[in-house]
Amino acid sequence: MPSIEVKASSITSAKHALLDQCPEIKSSHLSEALAAALGFRTNAALLSALPNLDADPPIEFLQHQLFSQRLKELGYQLSEKKAFAVFSNIGAIATNDDRAQYIEYKSKRDKAWRNLLVCAINAGITQKLFSLRPNDCRWEDHKHKGALFDFLLPNGLPARGYVQDAGFSELAIHVAVNPIDNWVRAFNAGFSAGDAFATSWLERERGAWLQSATTTLSCRNNLLQPLAEIIVEPRGYGDRGRVIN
Repeated sequence: MPSIEVKASSITSAKHALLDQCPEIKSSHLSEALAAALGFRTNAALLSALPNLDADPPIEFLQHQLFSQRLKELGYQLSEKKAFAVFSNIGAIATNDDRAQYIEYKSKRDKAWRNLLVCAINAGITQKLFSLRPNDCRWEDHKHKGALFDFLLPNGLPARGYVQDAGFSELAIHVAVNPIDNWVRAFNAGFSAGDAFATSWLERERGAWLQSATTTLSCRNNLLQPLAEIIVEPRGYGDRGRVIN
């Protein structure tokens, strides 16, 4: 799913692109379906929320299933596949690349790695240390130092994240569970950082996705299953994509 900044100008641009691609659908109905795709019950609810969001607009997925479902309720037959194709051509933020379809998280290690990084990125966005926009780093002196941040995993375990500007709009993301001091800063910290430790990069220039490099995980055996079982969804970015060299 692509994502979009939830602000007036982006909504207007998306609406115009949808009108070009779906001329058979009434403008007002496209507005309702677009609002549904962003998780709002009605277009009126979306418009009411925009003034409060424009100062620092969130970036949210355009959910093609909800878009298709709302249009069906309004009397149209637009498949989810067609809705996905439509959203891929409206200038939204790409949340994967051409290799993402070949990346799967099958093993417990893969799933634990993915879950830790998604939790850390979500926490960094929530704490407003950075956003998914290119070059949007908000911690003090980001060009010369990174930032530490603490959060809880969904299963209640304490975690410490570290984010650093990696250049070219990429962010280096590290995360440790049951953290030890500030060793999470080091890329190769391993168990010195905590009982589990994972690293990767967040792409923000070509789109917004977690660069998948599942070899960078150290994890105590007793934590592997609990971490692999965490249920967490990324906030407006893809959870898989190639590593950019």
